[in-house]
Amino acid sequence: MEKAVAYAISAALVGIGVLILVVGLSSSSPALWVMVALVPITIGIVSAFGPV
Repeated sequence: MEKAVAYAISAALVGIGVLILVVGLSSSSPALWVMVALVPITIGIVSAFGPV
């Protein structure tokens, strides 16, 4: 059960990052928002596949 919650949190982080990425691409400064979106995406992926 704990692993399922951990993966759900990681998936939520990646989802938030993707949402920021999609919304940021239509903003006035997309490069800035792409950089901001990479932070939660990276944290989510590392927490999902990182060391146990």
